[in-house]
Amino acid sequence: MAIQDLVRTVRFGGPQARPAANALLETAQTGQLKPHEVVEVKQLIADPALHDVFKDGLGQSISQALSGGNTPVRDVKALLPNKQALGEGGQLGNRFGADLRLMKEQLVDDRLPKDENAGRLMEFFSSYAEQFVALNHPDATNHALPVAQLRPEEAAKVIKQFEKALNEGGFKQLTDLASGRNGLEIARGMLDSKTVDEVRAKTKELVLEGPARKDPNNPNAALSIAVSAAHTRLLKEKKDEEEERKHRKGRSGKLGSNMLWNALHLFREGAETEDEKKELNRLIFTAGLLLVFFAIILTVLLMTI
Repeated sequence: MAIQDLVRTVRFGGPQARPAANALLETAQTGQLKPHEVVEVKQLIADPALHDVFKDGLGQSISQALSGGNTPVRDVKALLPNKQALGEGGQLGNRFGADLRLMKEQLVDDRLPKDENAGRLMEFFSSYAEQFVALNHPDATNHALPVAQLRPEEAAKVIKQFEKALNEGGFKQLTDLASGRNGLEIARGMLDSKTVDEVRAKTKELVLEGPARKDPNNPNAALSIAVSAAHTRLLKEKKDEEEERKHRKGRSGKLGSNMLWNALHLFREGAETEDEKKELNRLIFTAGLLLVFFAIILTVLLMTI
């Protein structure tokens, strides 16, 4: 399909817009776009109405291809260190944290869907988890695995190192859709495994969802959403407060027939401490007794007249 047809399809929207946008990416990666076509595609990416078409990093990938900065997404296995060079088992958690900080930008690629990025992070961690389990529960029959067992106090120390690195690496924002557990809970379960095969099985059964990424075309989008939500919440609280105030008053805007009770109730709401509320509760109870007493006297007087 010609570039103009692809651009027209994207701009029109509908179910064919996303495939057409992917076709634009493939064409941009070949470097075959003419200068005026590059300008037109950039205008498409910047159009707020087409945000959903270019979501999940597609727009950024096209922009990188247009600027000549296109680089392939690296396989997670290519980012893993040689297990034989991981050093002492007692520092394995710290080594994972250092490697994660070094490789994070390549593990989490804006061109990929967030669920795929979540899977890449967990796959990266699981390699270190396998090494930990192999050291903590060595299998003497498998000569490809380490046989130097960690002492219990060393294993506990390494687990704390892992937990710190996982926290700092944002694993708490990952969610397993099948179980509802977050990334920290998932990782902790892997470290509790008894065999390497158990770690691999737990990794395969995950259905992960990653955190929402910042929109590269609108880096302040997350902040804007948060401010808007807070503003909406404040307006709702103010409206609820006004409705409650109207409910306490009569139609004329004045306190109704239960004026004393309403007034006491309002006074009680103004109390700031528990002691003040207790005192006002006693006052309300006393006022109730007095009202009953006066009602009885009034009834007796009316009967004797």
